[in-house]
Amino acid sequence: MEPKVKTSQYVDIVTEKETNTRKLLNIIGLFLFGGMALMNVTNPLPERELTKESLLFIGGSAILYYVLVNIYFIGPIGRRIVFIFLTLFVCFSMFMAFYLAVNTTAH
Repeated sequence: MEPKVKTSQYVDIVTEKETNTRKLLNIIGLFLFGGMALMNVTNPLPERELTKESLLFIGGSAILYYVLVNIYFIGPIGRRIVFIFLTLFVCFSMFMAFYLAVNTTAH
């Protein structure tokens, strides 16, 4: 009689905490972007072009938010991608702030 030995397999376990956090962030995004769109409806901007630009900004921001949230929860590589993107975004924002402070335009 020889014992039957099984090798262990790598199993990716998704905890309840991760799914709850993902659901919470998606709900927060729904309220955040839904509230911004509702604000545009209840307090409309004076020009139609400004309303269009505002809704395009809200839609683009919502798409970027949900893509980043869902990439984050893919796994360790998704987290790394999100952190790299956010780091680049912060660096670009700081560069633009200094650039616009130095290179002002007359209105």
